[in-house]
Order: sequence, then C-alpha cells, then structure tokens
Amino acid sequence: MPTDRTILRSRSLAIFLPNLSGGGSERLQLDLAPLFIAAGLDVAFLLGAAEGPLLTQVPAGARVVSLNAPRQLSALLPIVRYLRSARPDILLVNTEHTAIISLWARAIARSPTRIIVCQHNAFSAQAQRKHWQFRILPILFRLFLGWADRIIAVSGGVADDLSARSGVARGRITVIYNGVVGQDFERKNAAPVEHRWFGKGTPVIVAAGRLVEQKDFATLIEAFAVVARKTDARLVLLGEGPLRAPLQALAQALGIAGRIDMPGFCSNPLPYLREAALVVLSSRWEGFGMVLAEALACGTPVVSTDCPHGPAEILDHGRYGRLTPVGDPAALAEAIIATLDAPPSRESMRSRGYLFTTRASADRYLELFDAISVSQSLATSR
Repeated sequence: MPTDRTILRSRSLAIFLPNLSGGGSERLQLDLAPLFIAAGLDVAFLLGAAEGPLLTQVPAGARVVSLNAPRQLSALLPIVRYLRSARPDILLVNTEHTAIISLWARAIARSPTRIIVCQHNAFSAQAQRKHWQFRILPILFRLFLGWADRIIAVSGGVADDLSARSGVARGRITVIYNGVVGQDFERKNAAPVEHRWFGKGTPVIVAAGRLVEQKDFATLIEAFAVVARKTDARLVLLGEGPLRAPLQALAQALGIAGRIDMPGFCSNPLPYLREAALVVLSSRWEGFGMVLAEALACGTPVVSTDCPHGPAEILDHGRYGRLTPVGDPAALAEAIIATLDAPPSRESMRSRGYLFTTRASADRYLELFDAISVSQSLATSR
C-alpha cells in the first residue's frame, strides 16, 4: 500500500448526499473534506438539493454541485449526466437509496468512476421502517451492492449486520469509525453556552439528535420524569424534527414540561455537551453514535441504550458509560441517577473520546482511495 499521498494530487472526489441537513453523516463529511483537500483531492459535494442548515459550513476549496433532485429516485438521470460530464475519479455515497441510484447511474453512463458506499446506520433497522422504499432495501442491496468498488461501515456491528442482510462478504466491508475530534474541536468546544440553565449549580442533562422515531426521545422523557422526582435536574434536547409536538405533549402530560427545553437545531452542540452533567443517547438504533464520542472528548459522562450498533463499541461495552436496554425508561432512569450520583473521571472520558479523531478517520478513507488508485492504474497498464 503506497503511503505517498502525491498519488492523489490530480484525483477528484465527489461526496454524494441528499442535502446538508444536520445529521451525523453530513457533519462527518464536512469535517473530513478539508483533510481530503489537503491530501490533494479535488472535492465536490454532490447534493440532491443544495439546502440544509449545514450548507454554510462547506469548507473552502470544496465545490457544491446541486442535482436539483430533492427526491432520491429523481436523481438518477442527473447523476448519469454528472458522471458523463464531470467524470469524478471517486464517488463517495452516504445513504442507502443514493447508493443504489448511483450504482444504476454508473452502469447507464458507462462511467469509469469508482463508487464507495458508506453505510452510516443499522441496515436491519432501516429496512424495517414502514415505507416500502425502505422495505425493499434488502432485495436491492442483495442485487446491486456488490457492484460497489469499496464498502465502508461506521462500526463493526453495522458491518456484520450489512453483510448478513445484503449477502456481501464481510471481508469486503471496511470498518472506519467516525471522527469527531478535528482540528477545530478545541475552538468549537471553547465557545460559551447561551442558555439560562447552565452555570446555576443545577445538573443539566443533554441529548442531541433529530426529533424522529430512531432517537426515541419519548423513552428519555419518560425516564427523565422519574429522574425529576428524585433530583433537581433539567433536560435539554438539541435538535429539530417532526416529533416535536408529540414530545412536548408527552412532557406536558408527565408534568415536567417546565424542566425540559427543546431549543431546536444547534450547529455547534459541543459547548452544551461540555457543560452538561450528563449526556444521554436513547436511540432505538444507530450506526455509530457520534454524540457519545463527542461528549466523551469533552470529558462529559454518558449513558446510552445498548442499541444496534455503535454505542457499545464506543463505550467499550460499558467501561466508559452505562448501557441500558432499548425502550426501557426505568432502566434508563436508574442509569442516569447512578451516573449523576457517582460521575466517572472526566479525564478518563476525555482520553477515550480522543481516540475518535477526524485525522484517523480521514487516513483510513485515504488508504481506500489509494487502493482504488493503484487498482485502477494496474488495470489500465494491462
């Protein structure tokens, strides 16, 4: 494997995402992009629609290309045209449906572009979602995922699950943990928290993520109702999504609405994580669980559901934070109270979190890009 990154100096990379919403995969690719550019790659963000709160965070040196296709299936012909005109060397795809669409588009375009598919979420859980577009994913992946040149999973559990459900050999899937500690981590982490509850001596619990079924904030709110009867803690939920009204109604029904705040999307959650007494992840499923690694790197104790997949790997199966069953408010409340009563060493948390650096993640991606470059050169020389 070559270590000289100059092999990449003239190569181009397109990072395909539906948009730049506030999700973990979008934030990851935005953080990786400057390191890809520094390695000599010509980077473009290929977006179904050029929209989302993270659009302003595209790094200098990266281009934004909009397909004007807000629905993923409608992106097929625009991607065909893009592959024929731009001819990127590598297309990095970050969602299940865009993976299938991209593989079809390359076949139609007869393009030499190499496609890397990155699986960011628990595939089995995605395939069990109610809409038919998700239920058909196992069939589509069994038929077409093998067309990809490389496949990445963001945790070992995701890789095992993807292999079992898609039929792709586990050895073809490379695990690359998400990087959360980047060059500007300390700067972002040092920003002040502008919220009335912090700095008052009252423990503040923080959770972050889209207000959707996957994150299961309903279970967290039910658990917090138990915590609120035994402590004077407060709960801040960072994020936005379609379940805002039902979650607010649940808090009202449980009589704890005044001790929960939902300030919406936050482009820089690190100061909240830093100042929190505890960070909680209550998800039903994950791919990695970036907020856990971020909280640890801030030195903040964490509690998480032992959901598939990622949290147990980040927390070393409970060594760096309590793990509770999915959807169990009583167990989650017990773990929260126990951690508030006896918080672990912040230095040990920070040391664990700093294992998940953007540099380490980028290096693993670059190794794959190099491998593709070498295989492409060998194929051309024959």
